[in-house]
Amino acid sequence: MDKKNEIRIVITGLIILVLCIVADISTGKKKEAQKPVLIAVSTIGPTHGWAKAVDYYAEEALQKVVAENQWEYQCVEAKDANEQSQQVEELIGQGVDCLIMLPKDGASLKTAGIAVQNADIPLVIFDREIPEFAPMATVKGDNKEIGAATARYFNRYFPNGTLVLEMMGDTSTVPFLRSAGYDEVINDNFTKIQVGYTEWQREYSKELFRQWVLKQDQEILDQVGAIFTHDDEIALGVLDVLDEYEKGRQISARLPNLKMIAGSSGSQEMYQKIQNEDRWIIFSMTYEPEMIMQAVDTGAAILKDEEYDEIKIVPTVCVDRSNVEKYLDENSPFK
Repeated sequence: MDKKNEIRIVITGLIILVLCIVADISTGKKKEAQKPVLIAVSTIGPTHGWAKAVDYYAEEALQKVVAENQWEYQCVEAKDANEQSQQVEELIGQGVDCLIMLPKDGASLKTAGIAVQNADIPLVIFDREIPEFAPMATVKGDNKEIGAATARYFNRYFPNGTLVLEMMGDTSTVPFLRSAGYDEVINDNFTKIQVGYTEWQREYSKELFRQWVLKQDQEILDQVGAIFTHDDEIALGVLDVLDEYEKGRQISARLPNLKMIAGSSGSQEMYQKIQNEDRWIIFSMTYEPEMIMQAVDTGAAILKDEEYDEIKIVPTVCVDRSNVEKYLDENSPFK
C-alpha cells in the first residue's frame, strides 16, 4: 500500500470517528433536553369536606398514572380565584403537558383557561364549568339531576305541597344547575324561600340558618316542611342548629312541621344521620369526590393519544334509609 492510500485511510477513519463523536454528543443533548411528561391538577383547596376528599383522590389518581407511565405530577390548591390563576400561569411556564382543573369560580378562571389553550396544553375541566368556554374534556356530576331528583322526592312526600327552604353553595355554575333542575320538576303547589349562600361550609351554614330562623315570624316557620341544601356539609350545619337551644327553647320546636332535609355529596357523617335520625327524613344525592379520578384518567388518555369522552357526566344516586348501608364506609376519607 502506498503512502497516499495510507493517508487516505487515516483521514477517512478520523472523519468517521469525529462524525460518531458529534452524533453521540447530539444524541446526548437530545436525551438531556427531553423532559418527563408533567400532568397536573389544580383544585380549590380544602374549603369543605367534599373538596378535601377531592384533593385526596386527585393525589391517589396522579400517583397511579405517573407510576404506570414514568411521568411526573403536581397537585396544587388555591385559596381563591386569583391564586388559582397565578398557579395556572406558573404551570404553563413549567411546560405542563396536561392540566386538570377544578375552577374556584368559572368566570374568574376563564382567562387562565384560554391561556392554557393558547399554549396548546390539553385542559380537562372538573366539576364547575367555565361559561362560554370549550375545554378539551369535561368531567362533572349531574348537577341538574340532583335538583330534579330532590324535587321528585319532595313531590312524592308532599302531595299537597309545602314551603321549602333552599340553602345554596355559592355563585358558581353548580348551585345554578341544581336550582334549575329543582325548579323545572317541583310541583306548582310548592313555594320556595332562598335562605342564602353558604360557601359550602358547615359553620357558615349554621350561622346563616340560625339567624334566619330567629328573625322569622312563627307564621312563616309553621309552613316550612322541607329544606333543600346543596351539600351534605350545609345539611349537617342545619341539623346542628336544630339541636340548639335559644332562650330555653330548642330551635327545632320553632319548625314544628319540618319533615324532610335534603343534602348532596356523600359525607359519611351525613350517611350516619340518614341511618339513625328519627325526627326527620334525611336523604342525600351522591356527588362523589372520587369523580376527580375519572378526570385524571381522562387527562392521561389524552396524553397517550387514547380515546376519551369529551363530556363525561357522572350519574347521581339518591341515598336514603332504604339503601344507606351500601354507602357506609369507615375507611372513606370523606368523613
